[in-house]
Amino acid sequence: MNKVAELKTMKVRQSIFMFGIPSAYFILITNKLIPYLTQETGMHAALSWFLGGYLVFVPLFLLTLILYRREGNEWSIPLLLQRLRIKRLSKNDWKWAIASAFVILALTGMILFLSGILTEKFGLPALETIPSFMEFQALQGYERFYLLIWLPMFFFNIVGEEMLWRGYILPRQELEHGKYAWVVNSGLWLLFHACFGRDLILILLPILVVVPYVAYKTKNTSIGIFTHALLNGPMFVFVSLGLMQ
Repeated sequence: MNKVAELKTMKVRQSIFMFGIPSAYFILITNKLIPYLTQETGMHAALSWFLGGYLVFVPLFLLTLILYRREGNEWSIPLLLQRLRIKRLSKNDWKWAIASAFVILALTGMILFLSGILTEKFGLPALETIPSFMEFQALQGYERFYLLIWLPMFFFNIVGEEMLWRGYILPRQELEHGKYAWVVNSGLWLLFHACFGRDLILILLPILVVVPYVAYKTKNTSIGIFTHALLNGPMFVFVSLGLMQ
């Protein structure tokens, strides 16, 4: 075999199952395991999150490889990349990637700005920007080496999610939902972030909508990987080092 196996459509119930099980598992990890590690074992809160992240995102990465093989595809890096639509970014792709990053940042900034106005003028509670399971003091001294533990987790977080949600699932959703596939993908990706809480989901709405849309329009998962990593990675490092609140 030297080509990707024929894709099969993904029905709504299958999409819900594919997103729902990881979402429930993510909630279990963040609500039970991470608090236990921090409160009962005395593990640093950052390390608790990193360990929990490994237990969530490495399985997503491995699951994608298993599902790829179960479709009848042979083990071949070029075929795997082709099936998951992971491609080199063309000039047009770079335009989409950069534009999407700016749009996400602008919309996120607008949400935070409006939230600030509502808090100041009407006394509404300010939006919580960090979920409880990710709250920790800025890393000091040797603690900064913890970021070396975070880095592989960050890889599996970004690449594992994009490989599964946009690389494996989205093309099959397109066969079922056509031009609305990205809407379904976006809504279910929001479900995966349920453990982050209402406030952060509101803040994340731009990335939760834009990334699936751009992946659908360009048929290139690499844009999602780039944008997802660009917006998540540097911000987390800055917060961890106390350079950003």
